[in-house]
Amino acid sequence: MQSEDLIKLIRKVQTQKCETQTVEVKAANNGCPTRLFDTLSSFSNQDGGGVIIFGMDEKQGFGIVGVYDAQDLQHRVVEQCKQMQPAVRPLFTVCEADSMILVSAEIPGVDISERPVYYKGVGRVKGSFVRVGEADEPMSDYEIYSFDAYRRRVHDDIRIAELAEVSQFRPELIAQYVAAVK
Repeated sequence: MQSEDLIKLIRKVQTQKCETQTVEVKAANNGCPTRLFDTLSSFSNQDGGGVIIFGMDEKQGFGIVGVYDAQDLQHRVVEQCKQMQPAVRPLFTVCEADSMILVSAEIPGVDISERPVYYKGVGRVKGSFVRVGEADEPMSDYEIYSFDAYRRRVHDDIRIAELAEVSQFRPELIAQYVAAVK
């Protein structure tokens, strides 16, 4: 993202006064946020990825507060990205707006075959998130299973039920199904 594009995005967030499916804001004027894992996971687990803007404070009406140190912030964000599985590779942009320095981290969506992206510190089940509107929500067991099934090419709908017996099936329903398929 170019600096001009970041400034446009900042102004859009200020006008709309909300985060979105692909935009998260963090104040970062008093240091790097210590828990970015849920946002890194949720952005990585959606096709378009997302952008974290550091230097805006949601509690101050999405006002610009700047970042404490752009260089150190980038370093600390990368350290958190390395704690993800697979590792997240952000693309940073630094710009100036209202005489303050802001930093954005573009988080790319990973290929569906590598999902879910999760925080290694708590494991796959508790460390996998999905973006729902402006919130990062824990993935359900089913969502995690769906990614695993895709990766392993599991087709539950056509898998053989080895313990099933013919006596468990109702012949009239099977006949209706076969007629509908034909």
